[in-house]
Amino acid sequence: MAMLFPDLPGIPLSFRLRGIGVGHIQEPIRRPHGYPQHQWIQVRVGRLRLTVAEGEEVAREGDGLYLRPQEPHAYRSEGEGDAVVDWMGFDGPGVSESLAAGPLTRSGVYRLTGAASVDRVFARTWATASDPGATGPRLSACVYDLIMVLTDEAAGVGRISAAAGLGRLQPVLAALTHRPAHPWDADTLAALIGVTPQHLGRLFRRSLGQSPLEYLGRMRLNRALQLLVERPDLRVHEVGAAVGYPDANYFIRLFRRHEGRTPGEFRDLHRQGVTP
Repeated sequence: MAMLFPDLPGIPLSFRLRGIGVGHIQEPIRRPHGYPQHQWIQVRVGRLRLTVAEGEEVAREGDGLYLRPQEPHAYRSEGEGDAVVDWMGFDGPGVSESLAAGPLTRSGVYRLTGAASVDRVFARTWATASDPGATGPRLSACVYDLIMVLTDEAAGVGRISAAAGLGRLQPVLAALTHRPAHPWDADTLAALIGVTPQHLGRLFRRSLGQSPLEYLGRMRLNRALQLLVERPDLRVHEVGAAVGYPDANYFIRLFRRHEGRTPGEFRDLHRQGVTP
């Protein structure tokens, strides 16, 4: 069992690692006022019973718990023996908006389609945080990686009505994912599943907590974040055009408003984070 709490005061980062634990033998936890940061808790051995405002859920081996900041919760091992978990606490101005584009819309238990991907992020993050020479940008990149993996791999196990809504929305979500740069509008998206734009909006808000165009905008920015880090050969205006913003000035203003820095500044920050 080991825990680390990186101390990097005064460094402005969109994604900040506040703590990480691996192989933690989980004691009963009750937090009536919640936890100050976002938390992801990965169940390695055993089961955890989570209690939040909406009720109770059980996380089994390979599942994870996502806990939003300041939300009351409690969890404890269930069954024989104590559960063993890995956990990560994180915050920063980019976290909430990045999570909003994915499935982690509430505190609860989530099933993973590929737990090995999360394992790799934890291993990389632990190695980075254990390095005395670790920099804030390198740790920031680890948090960003976790969010991207969870966006791709996590699916809620509760709220059946929300899950049903997500099933109905799959053709729309697939279209937005495969063609993010297309000039989508609400009428066109609604036609993909044979509903009115108003009903499409209700499905999105019930299942994802946002409108279709809000979802598209966040998804485009998330894709821009990926391209800025993964494709250093692309210029900023090319990244903007690739995600649906051919007007470079508008793309830069929008990016700065959401991320607190320009695309170029974000790329420089994360280039430092991935350089050995």
